[in-house]
Amino acid sequence: MQVKMRLFRIATQILLLSGVIMMSSCETKTGTPNFLLIITDDQSWEHLGCYGDLAVKTPFMDKLAEEGVRFENAYAACPSCSPSRATILTGQDAYRLQEGGVLTGFIRSEYELFPSILKKNGYVLGYTGKGYWPFTKDAPDGVNEPIGVRYDRHRHEEVPEGISRRNYAANFEEFIKENKDNSPFFFWLGLGEPHRPYETGRGVNIGIDTSLIRIPAFFPDVPVAKVDMADYLAEVQWADDVVGEMLEVLDSRDLKKNTVIIFTSDNGMPFPRSKATLYNHGVRMPLIIAWDKKIKSMRVVKDPVNLIDLAPTILELSNLKIPEQMTGQSMRTLLLSDSSGFSSEKRDFVVTSFEKHTHCRPNELGFPRRAIHTEQWTYIVNYEPDRYPMGNFEIRIPNWDILGETDPGPLKEFYIKNKTHPDYHRYYDLAFGKVEREELYNHEEDPDMIHNLADNPDYLELKNRLSKMLEDYLLQTKDPRASGNSPWDEYRLDK
Repeated sequence: MQVKMRLFRIATQILLLSGVIMMSSCETKTGTPNFLLIITDDQSWEHLGCYGDLAVKTPFMDKLAEEGVRFENAYAACPSCSPSRATILTGQDAYRLQEGGVLTGFIRSEYELFPSILKKNGYVLGYTGKGYWPFTKDAPDGVNEPIGVRYDRHRHEEVPEGISRRNYAANFEEFIKENKDNSPFFFWLGLGEPHRPYETGRGVNIGIDTSLIRIPAFFPDVPVAKVDMADYLAEVQWADDVVGEMLEVLDSRDLKKNTVIIFTSDNGMPFPRSKATLYNHGVRMPLIIAWDKKIKSMRVVKDPVNLIDLAPTILELSNLKIPEQMTGQSMRTLLLSDSSGFSSEKRDFVVTSFEKHTHCRPNELGFPRRAIHTEQWTYIVNYEPDRYPMGNFEIRIPNWDILGETDPGPLKEFYIKNKTHPDYHRYYDLAFGKVEREELYNHEEDPDMIHNLADNPDYLELKNRLSKMLEDYLLQTKDPRASGNSPWDEYRLDK
């Protein structure tokens, strides 16, 4: 498989080099920067070499981090793909987006999208791969193509099982060629990796050393956990190759100098107690931003940031007005600063939210929760603790699985088969059991968030303070839950 991957990469580079027509200048005709936004599908923050993962090889993402800013505490606003992407596009918290706050929803036309604002101001837009999807098409007052023109014509003839056949870089090259008048551009690369399914055993087969894989405390340390994680990391490595090819397109046309490159993911890894949760492995994201000679290289920022901050950041870097409805904060000052560590006293927390991912509970009910994250602490409130957070065991989603908030996979299957095993039942309970109304976790001492301190009297004052901060933010940003309302339970949207 490694040989095939190399051949794919060589073939793509030949295609790119054969089509090179150098532009006369790296500057756009308006003088504003280009933007390349790269979003992987289901990748937690720690699974890059530059974030400390010893098992995965990500030289291109790591190089991008060296050339720009790496964020230590970046969070997706919601741990589900469609609402997360909707929050990126709108610059708003998921609970403000009505139907857009759930997987099978849509974005109403009343919400201003940063790509649309860019287009109105002379930018050309395009995307390849996964954009804002899935969504309810042709909904009243809905936006069906919120990112721009889709470029998906170029395909690989053969790829490993579970890998998208899209030739992302060739599609990007086609987009660049069509921009003949050197207009500023915004391009969205929506990678399909490392979303499941995976080719079982591929990670080991391509040489990933399972002894170097860090097993989270909520996983049993069993062979299937390491093999499943290795298969996930294999898709991260595939994604890294694609990043390298995309950067080659920019370099070949001398566009990198004036292109802001943003790398992140939409939500956490597709494993138990990860995706579709507000724990670290569900919402804490990799985030790297580089802009040649404009953003100081080799910086690591620890200020908490949210992916809803990307929209106002992109607009401000384009010298455009930020809509008042956006709740995200521009990161322009952070990006153009020379400092690392903590740079802004105003950025001491972020808020994340979740309503529902799949139809895995009676009457299609969700599991509403909100969380506030600081550098050291996460406080979560679960509004319906009598429900099962990852779905009901007896409800099987057609063509999917039981416990439907967690993607099907070998490790999940192990949990289910061993749910009563004396050595492993606690892992099942952590992943799929009911939770308390309040949760409190110390990132420094418990990065995998398995020791809930909410009922510990030693932390009562801290818990109350974080609870008040969360409540104030939810009221300020008009979360219906903060007023006792629950419109999401009434949505009946076709998938």
